[in-house]
Amino acid sequence: MGALPRPAVPDGPVRAFFDVLHEQHHRAGWPSLRAMAREVGCSHTTISAAFSGPNLPRWGLVELIAEMLGGDVARFHDLWLAAGRTIVPAPPDTPPAGPVTASLVPVAPTGDRAARPRQLPGDVSAFTGREAQLADLDRLHAEAAAGTTAVPILALSGTAGVGKTALAVHWAHRVAAAFPDGQLYINLRGYDRDSPVRASEALETFLRALGVPDAAVPPGLDARAARYRTLLADRRVLVLLDNAHSAGQVRDLLPGTPRCLVLVTSRSTLPGLVARDGAIRIDLDVLSAAEAVALLRRLVGPRLDAEPGQAAELAARCARLPLALRIAAELAAARRSVPLAGLVAELGDESRRLDLLAAGEDDYTAVRAVFSWSCRHLPADVLAAFQSLGAHPGRDIDVDAAAALFGAGRSETYRLLEALLRVHLLEESAPGRYGMHDLLRAYAQERSTGHPGRGAALARLFDHYLETAGRAAEGARWDDGWLTAERPNLLAVAAAAAEVSPRHTWELSGRLAEWLDTRAHYRDGLTLHGLAARAARAAGDRAGEAGALVRLGTAHMRTGAYPEAIDHYRRALAAHRETGDLAGQAAALHGLGTMAWRLGDTGEARGHLEAALAIRRGLGDRPGEGASLYNLGTVFRQLGDYPRALAHQRGALEIYRECGDRIGESRVLNNLGTTLERMGEYERAFDHYRQALTRNREIGNQVGEAVALTNLGWSSARLGRFAEAMARHEEALPLYRRCGYRVGEADGLHGIGALHLWAGRGEEAVPCLRRAVALAHEIGDVEVEAGALVDLGEALRALGRDEEAAHAYGSAVTLTGRTGDRLEEARALSGLAHLDRAAGRTGEARRSWQACAEIYESLGVPAAAEVRALLASLA
Repeated sequence: MGALPRPAVPDGPVRAFFDVLHEQHHRAGWPSLRAMAREVGCSHTTISAAFSGPNLPRWGLVELIAEMLGGDVARFHDLWLAAGRTIVPAPPDTPPAGPVTASLVPVAPTGDRAARPRQLPGDVSAFTGREAQLADLDRLHAEAAAGTTAVPILALSGTAGVGKTALAVHWAHRVAAAFPDGQLYINLRGYDRDSPVRASEALETFLRALGVPDAAVPPGLDARAARYRTLLADRRVLVLLDNAHSAGQVRDLLPGTPRCLVLVTSRSTLPGLVARDGAIRIDLDVLSAAEAVALLRRLVGPRLDAEPGQAAELAARCARLPLALRIAAELAAARRSVPLAGLVAELGDESRRLDLLAAGEDDYTAVRAVFSWSCRHLPADVLAAFQSLGAHPGRDIDVDAAAALFGAGRSETYRLLEALLRVHLLEESAPGRYGMHDLLRAYAQERSTGHPGRGAALARLFDHYLETAGRAAEGARWDDGWLTAERPNLLAVAAAAAEVSPRHTWELSGRLAEWLDTRAHYRDGLTLHGLAARAARAAGDRAGEAGALVRLGTAHMRTGAYPEAIDHYRRALAAHRETGDLAGQAAALHGLGTMAWRLGDTGEARGHLEAALAIRRGLGDRPGEGASLYNLGTVFRQLGDYPRALAHQRGALEIYRECGDRIGESRVLNNLGTTLERMGEYERAFDHYRQALTRNREIGNQVGEAVALTNLGWSSARLGRFAEAMARHEEALPLYRRCGYRVGEADGLHGIGALHLWAGRGEEAVPCLRRAVALAHEIGDVEVEAGALVDLGEALRALGRDEEAAHAYGSAVTLTGRTGDRLEEARALSGLAHLDRAAGRTGEARRSWQACAEIYESLGVPAAAEVRALLASLA
């Protein structure tokens, strides 16, 4: 396909926006409207309207188009905002005369153009030497800035402790002004013995630094990498990837445009990065003898001039490695009364002692003697603190966790941490957070293994994380800052505790479950609850295992893995029955009831949920009672018993408000709205959805927000506000995808397809509805599948594709026979009746419409009168 028609708009910001949009379409090779529509997930009419104007498209649509065409999303957002300021927004209640492309008030994209991260660690004190390498870096940077189409990649390679990070950070500070859009930094811990940083984890960190909200971070590696490259396109950002293990760990972190510059440090020569990605490698050797002595002189002072021969010997004993030299210099500065010759002799004795214990073939043993020598001169309490830090399973630590490890108060802990900072056995990785060079961390872990206080220190640490996580994740106001910062540590602690103190693992699982679920950290939930279930099983604790299995079932349900969810709920129920835990039985029954409803077995769902409700009422469990009432209301709604549905849902709402449970309140408001909508009370439904949207945004529940947006889309359409309806659906769909909530994504696609159908755009409706049906069928959600099948039948019938329409309607009737969803059954029967009448099969049409009318009348919905009129027309 060639160029698309451009809108006839005057010069100015609106014209500039459309010009850039069409230029990007050209650069992408002029993909067709249908190809773009498939990629973006909307109709080709919507895409056509976005390009042809004159109305300004919604930002959510522009963002998707820009990403699909490989454009600079940040630039598009700037142009879109400028154009939006010159346009008077169209009234939201006005139905569109043509395709839905209403001019709306601009909203922020997922990634803040104004976010300019400054993540470089502090510059290195007393940096000495490396003049040749600094000159090489300056020259290569200048050459890259002179013009290239690929992102420049500079790689510093050398052995452990040789000063790669120090050189990289020092040079990065020298050139930071050349990168006004920010500097990104991450320690990839490529040689960490326990937990190297995965590319997906690094991308999550970078996306947050670039302004992407936590719940808006895409779930998969490819999606994260694409969003990262999009946000960095045409920005001048320096990316420092420290301590990489291989090209594979780095490759997904490379920007896609040449205005950025990537600086990598690694012990590896990274041949793949050089050969495939064009990296230029600078090899770092140890410092020259002169540079090593010069560094010692800067650190120790003029004392070295009195013993120049011993200074050179001390440098040689440290293998002229900067890391070892700094530690040795601190010892020399602290022990002024000991001649350098004495210090050199001590270090020689330490080296010989360690040579007897380890063969020293690797980089680690090159500085191990210096570490050991340094530790031998620490005060006993500081040495104990160092050894305790080696027991910490996470990547960094704050003062409160350190205090737990040390068994000390905060002031004493600060003193110990400062002492370790002074002798370079610890570094401040971020304000208030402390970490170690990976060689030091390995050495600290080694020292910790034989430390007699290790067991007690770990017990205090596990208690600290368990208690602090419990406080942070309980009540109405969560401490999101602490929970987000500590999330990697909490998972690491859970994994470490599973081996030595499994109770901490399954209790962490219980205390973090609701926060992880509400914040859509479903993958972390699967990891944590899986660890908990295995740890409890290994420990023979059936109660702990059962609780973890319930939580694991819920995490599987959220990701659409329904068979796995059912299996875990069933195993949990059996375990809870063994232990006689009634509350646990109710939780497992609730999960099984929810899954039965999802899979369309309303009879089984009702049985499980009513059993759970009875147990919870008997226990006086008010929040649990509210949850059971809420889900039972959903089942009664599906069965068409709207009065009982409303009674149960209103009872749940009262309980949740009584308990101050805003998450439960927001969920019930959404479902009350759906019941009212089925009863034809669209304005009241709209009001409940609006309240649900507000509550979910207040508490940061991204999935709940998306559900409310989808429901507002359905309700707005029924009220004739089609532009608003499409805007709501298009806003919800990316949220579902980013959270990995697949049933919501299917429902969102159904909503967009239905809007196209109601607007008379059957060709655009069919692909959306087919995708909704396929996704719902894949995950086994028959409620969404049945509704989408009915609307697919409607769209196909409108296009004259009667045979396909009959198949869709028939499939829907079969499904609703399983689910008991009488409203959708009636809609499907009505569709079949229309096909029968058109084909002259009057008897079949009468029977279908008669059954349809009886269902509508039993439900008390207004459509019954219309169907009776159709029956009369057959007479």
